[in-house]
Amino acid sequence: MAAEHPKKKSYSPAKTVKKAFALLEIVAERQPVRASDIAERLGLSRSNVHRLLSTLAELGYIEAGHDSAFRLGVKAFILGSNFTTPNNLSDLAYPQMKHLAEMSQENVNLGVTYENKVLYLNKIKSSHYLKLDTPMGRMDPLYCTGLGKVLLSGLTEADLDNYLAETSLVPHTRKTITDRWSLIVHIEEIRRQGIAVDQEEFDEGVHCIAAPILDHRMRIVAAMSLSAPAVRLTAEKISELKPHLLEACRSVSKKLGATGERRNDDRKSP
Repeated sequence: MAAEHPKKKSYSPAKTVKKAFALLEIVAERQPVRASDIAERLGLSRSNVHRLLSTLAELGYIEAGHDSAFRLGVKAFILGSNFTTPNNLSDLAYPQMKHLAEMSQENVNLGVTYENKVLYLNKIKSSHYLKLDTPMGRMDPLYCTGLGKVLLSGLTEADLDNYLAETSLVPHTRKTITDRWSLIVHIEEIRRQGIAVDQEEFDEGVHCIAAPILDHRMRIVAAMSLSAPAVRLTAEKISELKPHLLEACRSVSKKLGATGERRNDDRKSP
């Protein structure tokens, strides 16, 4: 009778890679973050997480601070800097963003939808001493940000219903819209006006105006915004800057093949 050999412990490189990327996503979203918090979020043992952290740190994709919390490393930044969107959207939008920033002297942001959030693709910082800092690659909620609400306005009725069914409308400030029907009415108003205003819905003391960028199918594929402290971006200033923002978005849309203005019934197309 042949001797039985002990079974080798199964090892899946694919699973290890998935865990490593899941870990990187948590660090990117919550940095600085401790190993114990990562282990809890991933449902992994601390020893497993420490092995992954050690490997990623050795490769330069994360780094540990003096507080023993982890942040993204230089390699992650270099990798992210090489990211391009279809039609090089960030490059196409940059001239209009730069012009808008020089004219307004305020932050200009470019964002797209990613995993039911708004992902910041590019930004140009304000020249003012008092300025906002929104890192590229950051993700914020759709329902309470200027960029996000514009992106929601481009969804079909079915997709908007699905988003609302999957999303908890958590209040970030006392002005956050947390009622489903109130948000639907608000989104419909954005569709009619072609612009979204965020007045301290996500950050206290911060105002934002955003407008859509369309592609050749006349669908909203991105949004551009101006953001600033509320003391500077007043209602009067918003009215002054609105046509400039809309013109910048129209210019980028034309580069993507858009022809004319988006109609409300366009959003009903699958």
